[in-house]
Amino acid sequence: MKRNFVSLISLVAVLMFVGMQVSSFAQSNTNVGILDVQKVFKSYKETAKAQDKLSKEEAAFKKDFEDSQKQIEKAKASGKSEKEIEALTKKLEEALAPKRQNLIKLNESLTASIQNDIINATKSVAKNLGIDTVLDKQVVIAGGIDISDMVISKLNEKK
Repeated sequence: MKRNFVSLISLVAVLMFVGMQVSSFAQSNTNVGILDVQKVFKSYKETAKAQDKLSKEEAAFKKDFEDSQKQIEKAKASGKSEKEIEALTKKLEEALAPKRQNLIKLNESLTASIQNDIINATKSVAKNLGIDTVLDKQVVIAGGIDISDMVISKLNEKK
């Protein structure tokens, strides 16, 4: 009985402490900005340019890959031995590997560049508006100032 009473008192003390912390947080003048990241990403002009560049590189890689497949099929049709076909396949895969890696690196580089631009533009807009915190629109149920269009304008004006 005494043990339950001590546990109950401890629980009440913890709840009061948490309540005071939440109350003091709510009273602070924290301005929250909302950013529709998907909208910003799609509306940023550099995104379309990056997608075009990546599509061209992907098309070139796809052509090289298809050419390799045709060479293998041609070797099979001409009656080459299994060992020769395996050697050809390995040779062609080794030739494609650096191209595949370059394509992956290009995608990562373009994506990182766009993300950095969005982050920097968001920080700039937030600072100009006196916003302390910016959250993705998907995690906010209510409240906040939508700065998406301002970030899009900032991004597209500088490029």
